[in-house]
Formats: sequence, structure tokens, C-alpha cells
Amino acid sequence: MYLGQQSWNQQEQPKGKGKDWGKGKDQGKGKDQGKGKGKGKDWGQQQQSWGQQQQWPQPNGGAAGEVGQAQKIRITGCRQEVVGPIIRGEYTMSQMNHGKPAYKKEAQGANGLMVMIYFWDERDGAAASGWWIGPTIGGNMVWGHHPNRTSATPPTGGWQAPHSSPADPSMVVAPAGGASPSGVGGPPRPGQPGLMAQQQAQQANIQAQAQKVAEAKAQQEQMRVKKEAEAKVKAEEMKKKQGEQQAAMVIRKDIMKLKALTPENFEKVAEELAVTMGTEFEKCGSLQSSIQTENDKALAAAKEKVEQILEMRKKNEERLKENEKKREEAREKSVELLAELGLLVEAADKAATAFGESMKSLSEKSLLTESAVNTACSKVEGEAEAFSEKAKEALDFIKEKGSEIKAAPPAASKKDDKDKAAEAPPTFQQLSAKASAAKGSIAKDLRMVKTLQTKLLKKASASEVMKKMKAVFTKYDKNKDGFLDRKEIAALAKGEYKFTVPEDSLDLITKAIVGEGKGVKADDFHRLICAVGAARERSKDQERKAEREQKEAELAEAKKKVQVVIDEIGAALKAASTDVTELGNQTRALPKDGKEMKSQAILARAAELEASVKAAAEKAKVAAEQAEKFGCDEVEKVLEKWVKAEKARMSNSAKTLELQISKAKTAVSTFKDQGTKKDAAEVKELGAKAMKRLRAALAEKKVTPLELFKEVVGSKETISKEAYVAFVGKLPKAAGEKEDETLSDEDLARAFAVLDEEKTGGVPSETFVALLRSMMKVVKDVALTGTLSLQDSKALRRMEAGEALEVLEGPVKEGELTRLRGRAMLDGQEGWVTVAGNQGSIFLKEGGSTFKIVKETILTECFEIDAPASEARKLKETTRKLKTGELVEVREWGKKQEGTGLTRMKCKVKSDGLVGWITTVGNTGIKFVEMV
Repeated sequence: MYLGQQSWNQQEQPKGKGKDWGKGKDQGKGKDQGKGKGKGKDWGQQQQSWGQQQQWPQPNGGAAGEVGQAQKIRITGCRQEVVGPIIRGEYTMSQMNHGKPAYKKEAQGANGLMVMIYFWDERDGAAASGWWIGPTIGGNMVWGHHPNRTSATPPTGGWQAPHSSPADPSMVVAPAGGASPSGVGGPPRPGQPGLMAQQQAQQANIQAQAQKVAEAKAQQEQMRVKKEAEAKVKAEEMKKKQGEQQAAMVIRKDIMKLKALTPENFEKVAEELAVTMGTEFEKCGSLQSSIQTENDKALAAAKEKVEQILEMRKKNEERLKENEKKREEAREKSVELLAELGLLVEAADKAATAFGESMKSLSEKSLLTESAVNTACSKVEGEAEAFSEKAKEALDFIKEKGSEIKAAPPAASKKDDKDKAAEAPPTFQQLSAKASAAKGSIAKDLRMVKTLQTKLLKKASASEVMKKMKAVFTKYDKNKDGFLDRKEIAALAKGEYKFTVPEDSLDLITKAIVGEGKGVKADDFHRLICAVGAARERSKDQERKAEREQKEAELAEAKKKVQVVIDEIGAALKAASTDVTELGNQTRALPKDGKEMKSQAILARAAELEASVKAAAEKAKVAAEQAEKFGCDEVEKVLEKWVKAEKARMSNSAKTLELQISKAKTAVSTFKDQGTKKDAAEVKELGAKAMKRLRAALAEKKVTPLELFKEVVGSKETISKEAYVAFVGKLPKAAGEKEDETLSDEDLARAFAVLDEEKTGGVPSETFVALLRSMMKVVKDVALTGTLSLQDSKALRRMEAGEALEVLEGPVKEGELTRLRGRAMLDGQEGWVTVAGNQGSIFLKEGGSTFKIVKETILTECFEIDAPASEARKLKETTRKLKTGELVEVREWGKKQEGTGLTRMKCKVKSDGLVGWITTVGNTGIKFVEMV
């Protein structure tokens, strides 16, 4: 055996399962240190296993692919961004595990974690064996793994980090200090005294550690024996204590009985407790003092409780006697009040009986006049008031004294015979019911007085009528024979009722009443009166019928006249309805037609339909006005309901027409908007094509937009539509235009609207130039130089990000750079600027003419914000306020207004196309716009 092999065996330390290594068992379970993977063996067995299994490399070096006997190793590489920083670094051999060396990282890993490299055998299965990298030996957390189970020291390559990933070729484990793995993999060779001394020092160190382990094991054994002896003593003490507690529990059970005692069982319970104390007290041991105290306190409390119960019983007996005395006094008082109530109820009952007799007497009297009836009834009502007072006295007494009578307890029942029970006085309930009955009887009879009075008055009235009828009969019985003949009947009707009885009616009367007799008897006089009344009503009915027929004829004539007006209005409504229906048929297909038609055709069709809508609306309006004027002012009242119904019907028809016309208007308006949008899109497209040709002309002629403007207008100040059409129509097609694409004069006339933003019919130079100029914005600070080449060029100034630049020439290539010539809009200086650098940097981008409102400002017609009203016409009849976020396009760049210090810019609002002047910078430096 090599000396190196012996050193390794002596360095090994035991690692067991669930116990610390000082007890000779595995340390840890699973992957966690302290909860080891395998069951393990004691330290001596592991040492022997290591000595038997260790196969060292030959003297010329370690086995290929291992770190060998290096005391320090280093991990490099590992591309995993999380695990790499944790495991990379230098490690020092710290102990042995499962027969092979384990290494600990010198510096803590990321987040302060300890990092170990160790070997784990196959005790937990082949999959859990091999070399591992983790925070603790055998822990559940691991960062790297190598499945090699045969190498004596950590392999140099082929590691998996993380442990579940494929092998990482960049990760290398090698001896620290630059030595190769093969140079340190075996025992020391002869002629290496320095290495031998190092190995001997390591061996001595490990032997000292082994000695400490043995001492720790002996100390653990001593502690175990001591703990067993202490446990035995504790068990005996516990058994004794349990006996004491059991005896104390028996005594306490009897003590608890004292809490439920009564004066009658106190002696018995106390005696039972004394017996229990005599048998169990000695067994209580250390609890005797507390048990004795509890016993004494319980007996004292029990005696006190018995005394309290006896005292309470005495007080209860005294209270019962006092209550009985009060009840007896209440009973005596109740008897007195009940007797007094009996007298009052008896008086009320007699009053009710007397009032009933008075009512009976009144009903039996024969009273022939109304005054006699009223006098008799008034007398009875006066008696009723006196009788009711008696009943009221009894009921008031019940209300006042009833609670005292009812509150008295009933007398004790005695065994009296039946005769005595029959002689018992009436109860309070009986007297109360009797008093209420008396009051009810009087009230009932009093109500009957009114009914009886009405009956008697009718009887007296009938008697008066009979007397009058008899007098009338006598008046018209001229011959005093006791009959009214035909002539006398006619005289009666004429004299009493101002009615001349027709002959046929007289015939019916005499036939029905007189018959074969001489005339109408006095007993049939009432029948005669009724017959005359019937004849009079028949006569009136005939008169009313004639009047009704005449009225109906008049109403029919009036209704006929009204119907003529209704028919005229109906005809107007029908004519309007026909037009509206036809209009609806035409507008129904507009959405579909709008998709296929050109904008000009749409707008022409929309104009025709608008005229049709207007005509139909006018007709409907006239009809509606006629229906509204139609009313009940000049018609008979009986026709008002019919006229109102007809008016409502016509008004509803007019409203229906109005809704249909509104729907048609909406459809035509939508159709027109569709045409307007199409027209705007077509104009925009035509304008773009024309602008493309103009820009091509700029490039071809190599002139500025202003020079091209002068070429178009000649000596004039603005470009007219005719000049625009003539000039652009002669320009050749621009690059990219198709062969079949043409721009007719009509197309160019429409495209002119793109330039004529202010709708004046002429395009000024500033608008023409603004639309044709090519703009760039600075996105990164860049130098403005005098010439194209940067080598000999002088920097004019530095353009800052956010500035705008008008392109005058280019862009062109200058070596690897893209350059262009332009004019800075900030100060008008011209020069060359780099668009894109040779490293990909972008300095300029398209744009620079669109701005966003960042603070509300006003759009005005004139540059001078304080111009007179005659010069500063308000846009759309009112000042246009631009809100934050709105976008505008530059037409004339900002310039400062003298006197106010404001910077003003002419622009076009993108949302509605209005053109005017806005303030971009205030006189205090406040910015109202920023470049998009």
C-alpha cells in the first residue's frame, strides 16, 4: 500500500442516518445533512471499506480525468446563469464521506450559501449515487452532479449543472494552482520529500480528528447511561405522584359533594368526608397540606351555607305571612268595591229597561202632525241622556276601580253546599258585562228613535197629502155628487197641472178607472192623478221626440260639412304619404349603392334625393298644419268627441310621415357623408399623385419649391386652379406611376383642393412651399458642417435632438456615411448633416412638420394676435381653441411678434383642416407645442 492510501483511510469521517457522527452512525438522511441518504455503518467499518475499495493510480500520476490528491481544487466555466456564480471558485478538502474526500468552498457562494463537493454511494439507489455539488452533504438541495461512481476523487469534466440538465462541456474541475489532474492523482513518488512531509502532516491531522471522534463517542455513551438512570428515578417519582393524585382525587370527590348539600343532609355528607379522609389522607403524601386546607375550607363554607339557607327559609316564611295579610286586605277592599259596582250596574239596568218602555210607548202613539212627532221624539231623546248617564257612571267606576277589584286574589275555596253557591254575589266580569249590555241597549234604542221618527214623519206627511188630495177632489167635484166626470177630470188637469188632456188620453183614463160608473170616486182619486201624470209625460215625450229628430237632422248636416274638411286633409296626407313611401323605397338601397358608386355620382344622387326629401317634407308639413288647425271651435258640442278622434287619427298619420321623412333624411345624409368621405379620399389620392409629379419636377429641374412656384404663377402672387391644372397637366409621370394611370383636367381640378387649404381660390407661396418641402427631424445630436466631406469640413454648429431640418439636397453617400444638405428651421443656417453613421447610429428621421398641442392655445386668422376686429376675422364665427393633444402641420415656421414677444406659427389643424396662426412659445418661455 502506498503511503497516500493510508492517509486517505485515516482522513475518513463517519456519516450516518438520523444521528450525529459522534455516535458512530450515518449523519443525514436523503440529501440533507442530518437526514442521511443511507443507513450507513460506523466509522471503523467505513474506514475498512475505504481501505479495501480504494484503488490508487500508479506512481506516475492520478487516473485520467480525476483531480487526484489535490488539497485544493477549482471549478471554472458553467454557463448556467444562476448555478454558475454559486459553484465557481476554489475548494479545500475538509472531510471524508462514504470513503471518498469531500471539499468545501473557501468563499461562500451567492446569497451567503455554503458549497460542498462530495461523493454518495449506492445505498439509496444507483440514481442517487455519484459526485454531488450542494450546500450540505446529503442535503435535498443540489446544484451539480456527476454519475461516475468509480473515480476516487472528483472527475474533471462531464458535470451536469444544474443536476437535471445535460453535461456542460464548459465546466471544469481541476487542482488549484495550475497543476494538471494527472500530476496529483496518485501517492507521492520517491524523490519528493516536500510532498511526503505534506502527506505526513495531513495524516497526523486526520489522526487527531479521529481521536476527537473517539472521545466524543465515549462522552456520548456516558451521557446515555446517565440519562437512563435519571429516567428511572423520574419514572419512580411519577408513579408515586400518580398514587398521591389518585388519593387526592377520591377526597376531592367527597369535598365536591359539600357544594350541593342541604341542611337536611349536611351531617351525612360531612360524616362521609371524614371517613374518606381517614382512609385516603395518608396516601396523599406531598399533597396532604393542600388537601387538608381544601377540606377545612369546604367544611367551613358548607356550615356557612347551611346557616344561610336556614336564615333564607325564615325570611321567606315571614314574607309569605306578610303577603297573605296584604292579599286578605285586598280581598276585603275588592268585596266593598264590588258591592258598590253592583248598585251602579243595577241602576243602569233599570234605566235601560225604562228607556225601552218609553220607546214602546212612542211607537204605539198615533201622531198625525209633523210637529207632534218631533215633540214626542225630542222628549224620548231627553230621557235617553239621563238613562245613558246611569250606564256611564257604572262604566266609569269599572274603568277607575276595575284594576283594584281584579288585582285582589280569590278567596280560599270552602266546601259549601249548593244553596250557598247559588246565593253567591255576581262577579266583576258579570257586572261589567251587564253594565256594557245596559249601555248598548240604551244606544240601540236611541238609534231606533231616529228610525221611528222618520217613519212617523212619513206617516204624518202621508196623512197631510191625503187631506190635500181630498180637498182637491172636493174642489173639482162641482156637482157635489162624489164623482169626477170627464169634464171635471179635464178641469182638474188644466187647473192643477196646466195640462190639456187629449181626448184619446181622456178616453183611456175613463175606460181604465171609471168603466161603467158615473165618474172617478174619491178612493180612486190617487189613480186618477197618476193617469193624468202619465198622459202628460206621453205628451212631453212626443214633443221631445220631435225636437230630437230635428236636432239629429241639424247634426247630420253639420257633420257632413266637417267631413268635407276631414277628407281634404286626408287627401293631403295621402299625397304626402305616397311621396314619402317612394322616397323610402329609393333610400333603402343607398348603403349598397354607395359601396359601388364613385364619389361624384354619390354626391349628385344625394343632391337629387335631398330635393325629393325637401318636397315631401313640405307636403307633409302642409298636411300636418291643416290637421293641427282642424278643431272643435265651430262644431256642435255633441260632435266634439268625434272631431277629436278624427283629429288624433290625422295627427298620428302626420307624425308617422314626419318619422319616415326623418329616417329618409338620415339615410340621405349618411349616403352624402359616404360620398364626401369617398371624395375626400379620392381628392387626397389625386393630390398625392399631383404632388408626386411636382416633386419629380423639383428633382429634375434642381430648383427649390419657391423657384418652382414662381415658374407656375409668373408675375402673380397665388396659383389659381386654372394655372395649376395647366402646369401639372404638362408634367410627365413620376417614377412608380403605372402606364394606364392618368390625371385628367377634371382630376387635377379636384386635386387643387389639397393645395387650396384656406378655400380662397388661390394658393400662396408659403402653402405651396410648405407642402412640397421635404422635412427631417433630428433624433440625436449631430454636427452641421459646411461641406459634404467631413475631413476638410468645418462644423458650423451642433444641431440638437428635436430640431427640424428642410432637405435641400441628397441624401448621398460619403464613404460609409449617408449625408444630406439642408436648412435648419431654427435659425435658417444651411449645411451638411449626417443621416446615418457607419456604426448604425441614426441622426435624422423623416418628419419635423407635425406638432402636438401641449398647452391650450387659440387659432386666429392673423399673425398679429392683437389685430383689430376688422382684420382678425374669427374662424367659423368664433375663436377656435386648440385643446391639448391636437395635431397641427406647419405652413409657415415660427417668428416672433414685435411688441408682444410671442412666437407665432401658421399651421393647419389636422382634425378639421382649419388654417391659422397659433402661439408656439409665450413671452415667458412657456411652450404651447412640441414636435411629434
